[in-house]
Amino acid sequence: MNPSQEPALPHGPDPTADPTAVPGTGSSPSPWAPGADPDGYGLAHPTGLDDPHALPPEAYAEGWEQPRPSRRPWRRTVVVAVVTGLVIFALGGPLGLLWHWLAPSVPVLDAGAGGIVVNDPSPEQYIAADGWYAMLGLGFGLVVAVVAWLVMRKDRGPFLLLGVVLGTFGAGYLMGPWIGGLIGRGSYHHWEQTAVQGATYLAPPQVHSVGPRLVPAFAAAIVLTLLAGWSNDPDLDEPGAKPGQGPNTDFSDA
Repeated sequence: MNPSQEPALPHGPDPTADPTAVPGTGSSPSPWAPGADPDGYGLAHPTGLDDPHALPPEAYAEGWEQPRPSRRPWRRTVVVAVVTGLVIFALGGPLGLLWHWLAPSVPVLDAGAGGIVVNDPSPEQYIAADGWYAMLGLGFGLVVAVVAWLVMRKDRGPFLLLGVVLGTFGAGYLMGPWIGGLIGRGSYHHWEQTAVQGATYLAPPQVHSVGPRLVPAFAAAIVLTLLAGWSNDPDLDEPGAKPGQGPNTDFSDA
């Protein structure tokens, strides 16, 4: 047989060739190519590290990492809660003045040895005074809670709730009745000391029961809690809360 007509036999691997070279290129494959993973997982990089414009894997991880929002300092939280409570407590003064202006006076009579008695067989002024204070306290707590929620939007959270509740409690239980009952109290005591038997007088109103004094604090706590429950902000204790904007991160305004 002619040697040129003999069938070609398969040649073995070239002992001088690189066993990890890519066929047709003569260069070593990317360490991300299948079969080149030293751990044997055969993972491939989505863009390939052979691309001169490709970014390292660390750049992709950093690009998708969402920055965490910073927490409000504790000092600011405490200061805001204390100042809010003190301001609301001071607003109990106007509440007492308004109640004194709306609540009816009580007709009294100097009964001599029997002392000062109410000059009415069915005195409704006591109930009217407490009723007026309860209604005004309800409106006071509602308005204070809504204003605090809207104005202190960057400081919402449990500490703001605590400051509002304590402030409305002090305003409704202490400041309001004290300021409202203080007006005309001196004139009444003077009449009480100088009056003769049978003399009548219109005594200033008083809050006689404890329930109306607690209404402002209850109203503020309920309204502020409901506003927090209806809000779609996932974390009210983060600074920069914006209703309807979701998580308070740098991507919220995008």
